[in-house]
Amino acid sequence: MGDIVHRERIEEKNSGGGLRVARGRESLPVLLARDAHASHEALEALCDQYLPRIYNYILKRVGGVEDAEDITSIVFEKVILNMDAFDESRASFATWIYRIATNSLTDFYRGKGRRMETFLDDGLRSGVAAVDDSFERAELYRELVGLMKQLPLKCQRAVSLRYFGGLRVHEVAETLGITESAASKRILRGLDELKRRAQGGPLDRIIQE
Repeated sequence: MGDIVHRERIEEKNSGGGLRVARGRESLPVLLARDAHASHEALEALCDQYLPRIYNYILKRVGGVEDAEDITSIVFEKVILNMDAFDESRASFATWIYRIATNSLTDFYRGKGRRMETFLDDGLRSGVAAVDDSFERAELYRELVGLMKQLPLKCQRAVSLRYFGGLRVHEVAETLGITESAASKRILRGLDELKRRAQGGPLDRIIQE
């Protein structure tokens, strides 16, 4: 399936009154997220707007489609059930939903008794796509994933939110509950460590990009 959300499966898992995936492409103003009595169509539009981003973010961290679908469903169930708790004055909606996703990932790994691991983001992986040979591309990607796993967990989270989560530095800070300065340091430390470990190899050029 790749990075495309398998919407039918997620929708089927939640057919009993849980999450329903929107079929349209309508954007949803953040104000609707604060309305506990928002229409069903508005909630579907909200899911349609954010589901692909959240799903891809989770997929790259768990690596398995089944787990990614399950966690994504849990995230959006939490969003819908706690919609009236969202406070725009405290954080953007993107920050709020990514915080829910990150906490759900933590719960997932805690439940399995495993250390949370992060897979590489689209930003770092984009350089691999330029390699013509598919086998070489796969090998480079595996090597990059291995490098990411060697980063301190705090750096993994910050780098993943910044690049394949698409969050700005201040949103990364809000999501992780740290200062913007601390978020910047974790991101830079993670990238510097990746460059250091890849130095002299074919991955060095890709990470530099």
